[in-house]
Amino acid sequence: MARKDRGMAVNLDSFLDLMTCMLGILILMILLTGIDASQIKVLVPTPMEQPTDKRPVFIECRNNELFLVPIEDITRMVYDEMGALAEKAKGDQAAFAQLLETATVKTESHQVDLAFALMSQFALTSIPGVSGYKLESVARETAQDWFGKILSGIKKDEEMVTFLVRDDSYVVFKKARALAWLQNIQVSCELLDVSEPIKFGLGGQRSMAQ
Repeated sequence: MARKDRGMAVNLDSFLDLMTCMLGILILMILLTGIDASQIKVLVPTPMEQPTDKRPVFIECRNNELFLVPIEDITRMVYDEMGALAEKAKGDQAAFAQLLETATVKTESHQVDLAFALMSQFALTSIPGVSGYKLESVARETAQDWFGKILSGIKKDEEMVTFLVRDDSYVVFKKARALAWLQNIQVSCELLDVSEPIKFGLGGQRSMAQ
């Protein structure tokens, strides 16, 4: 009877040794990861926006200076200009939209672009070269100074200060916030890029989706 040739036997000892070493390394990594994870402290950030019924008084921090954003006055100016443009367009919606695309209104420190009204918003951009209030010292600010006068006029039960903080103006923001805290005024803040427009809804509400 013919004998079958099974060939040479394969030696798996080296492969098994390699797998054992890899398994040991994997177990060691799992143990070290578990030890590190048990020592990690979880930091919960304090939310900058908290639900409130208080009316915000907007202060922009830009170029390490403070600028008041009088949203009620701005809203009134925007609606007056939109009314004038609607009369000029004489009921033509396409003409009205075209007029809005190039229309602007200005405050002392901001320019309002009405093109965003087509998206139920309006956008404030900074007027170049306009100087704001330099808050030099927390200790020396009085109720007769610019920012001190704003704080003294805040109705604490009805209003709060909302800082719109550019990323070049953390220093003045911290000083202004400290003054508000010293007077027990509620504060919130939102961080903005240095060139990002400030967007509001047509009703004057701050548009949080940037």
